[in-house]
Amino acid sequence: FRLKLGAEAIHVTMVLLNVLLLLALRACEASVYDVIMQNYTPDPKLCLGDCAPWNAVSTDPSVQAKIDAMWFDGKPPTDAGNNCAMPARTAGEFECDGCTVDIVTNSFAGPWCYCDTPAKGQNHTQYCLPSTSHPEQINLQVASEDTVVVSFVTHDEKEPSAAQPPLAMIGVEGESLVQVTGITHFYKKLSEAEGVNYFLHFIKFSSLTPSTKYQYKVKSGAPGAVWSETFSFRSLSAAQEGLPTSIGIYGDMGHSRYNAMGNLLEDCVDGRIEAIVHMGDHAYDLGNAGDRRGDAYMNSFQPTLSACPWIPIIGNHEHNDGDSYERYLNMTWGETLGEGGDGGGAAVRSSATSALGDLLTKATLFGPGFHSRVPSNTSRYFSVDFGLIHLAGLDLNNLDAHQLAWLDRDLSAVNRSRTPWVIVSSHFPLHHESTARHANASAAYFIGEEAEGYATSGHEFIPARCGAQFARGEGQPCEQTVGEMFAKVGKGLEPLLKKHGVDVYDAGHNHDYNSNWPVCFSEEEGAQLCTKPDGSKQKDYVSPLGPVHICEGNGGVPGVVGKSTLTYECKSSAATPWCRAYGTGGAYGRITAYNATTLVYEHVQNNGGKVTDSFTIVQDDHGPFRY
Repeated sequence: FRLKLGAEAIHVTMVLLNVLLLLALRACEASVYDVIMQNYTPDPKLCLGDCAPWNAVSTDPSVQAKIDAMWFDGKPPTDAGNNCAMPARTAGEFECDGCTVDIVTNSFAGPWCYCDTPAKGQNHTQYCLPSTSHPEQINLQVASEDTVVVSFVTHDEKEPSAAQPPLAMIGVEGESLVQVTGITHFYKKLSEAEGVNYFLHFIKFSSLTPSTKYQYKVKSGAPGAVWSETFSFRSLSAAQEGLPTSIGIYGDMGHSRYNAMGNLLEDCVDGRIEAIVHMGDHAYDLGNAGDRRGDAYMNSFQPTLSACPWIPIIGNHEHNDGDSYERYLNMTWGETLGEGGDGGGAAVRSSATSALGDLLTKATLFGPGFHSRVPSNTSRYFSVDFGLIHLAGLDLNNLDAHQLAWLDRDLSAVNRSRTPWVIVSSHFPLHHESTARHANASAAYFIGEEAEGYATSGHEFIPARCGAQFARGEGQPCEQTVGEMFAKVGKGLEPLLKKHGVDVYDAGHNHDYNSNWPVCFSEEEGAQLCTKPDGSKQKDYVSPLGPVHICEGNGGVPGVVGKSTLTYECKSSAATPWCRAYGTGGAYGRITAYNATTLVYEHVQNNGGKVTDSFTIVQDDHGPFRY
């Protein structure tokens, strides 16, 4: 792929060197694409000349060869010119989860170019600056079955007035476009700190006809604002259509060479999925490089998310950014811009510490947070119906009584005759073979960022620590263990999964893949294989007696490599008899509900797009489990 953010925004050019092979095998060497950004320019204080043409940066053949090798095809795209860009092959190079490696050529803080005349003491490779009026970071968030919210960022010199709302033109493909307006949020904290204005815009596209291709473009309401390029997307399917419902789902992804962005775009364009669910940990990290890390991530993701609606769920990296999950809570405003949520942005409390966090959380709040059948009025947890699937996204960073009470009401309101499949998702997995084997490990270390140093696979654990600084009170001289943490979470959550017959629980955090047989849970015995009426243990997916738990936790974390593994021999069958399969490497899941009784899960490798694991759930009787 080659993706170009042009004079008006993004122009997508797909280069298919071998069409038949790509369509049949979906094989590619890298999973992210080149991103060219014409609206970014070099800093005149650091670059006294201009950006050199990418195909002629130097007369030194070794320098030119090094630059050529950074691009997806091993050479600059023909239309790259001298524009600022984020080449695919060096995206996230030398990074790891929990470490910051900002070397310009890995696009850590955004697009860059090769300056032909750097100022004294400056390098030829330099970051570029955004324009003030062009929309960027354009993404569609699911609000409800017939509603999406488009959100985007501009850096206008002056704040638009209330009489200057952001604008969009939208219409069915091939028909005339109509104008709709939205709301703008000025992210004051970051604007003052960075000296660059951050205006976050949110516009609702409602009453969409199911499974229909739409076109749209957006712009700020500020004077001199420029329209984006015209984009297209397909609206979500409806249950009554009798069509399958498919989503791409994963957790933990940054702007890395072997992430899932390119595959997700291809899946959406080709109709294999209709929406994307990102189960927490976005960008790594949202607020790094003075927020430009989050900007780079969303600009690189824009070609995918401008064409395929998504649902972002909170993770520990969002929770740990600066002051709690403030940036995330501002980032996902779109998910709650629904019922009665056309305005009133000033009345919304935000704790975001980064522009991307502000953008995503506000989009979530005003999308499904307000628009679901049982509104949660928060972007921390919410639900949405689309097609045959009801999805509830949870925040296990703080699973309080309010959230549990809302989940009970939400799941009670699901009409299983119309929306038969219920999926619950969070960032942290409830049942994972490695956490079960490390039940006595430190919970604080597990949910922190230091433990995620293994980018390629897995998760690191340390023993629970004891002593004065870790004591929890009388009779508790040591810190909380992983086992104790999940026992506490399970005490409140597991009865609801049983009561409402939740079909699938999908999560991320652990940087690997783990699929399990149906799990029956009790406070006394913990997670166990379910027992069939004949007394045998259930190791199949025909009429599951409990929820099927999956971890798809490596959508492309920093430093992930292009190799993967898969085994059906879990490391500890005694501690985890319910474990079915374990895999490593960058990957994502595809969930397809074909009808009320059949749902297929596919585990797809980022590098090459090969399906390396799949299973089919057959459920004829959706409803409460009786174990």
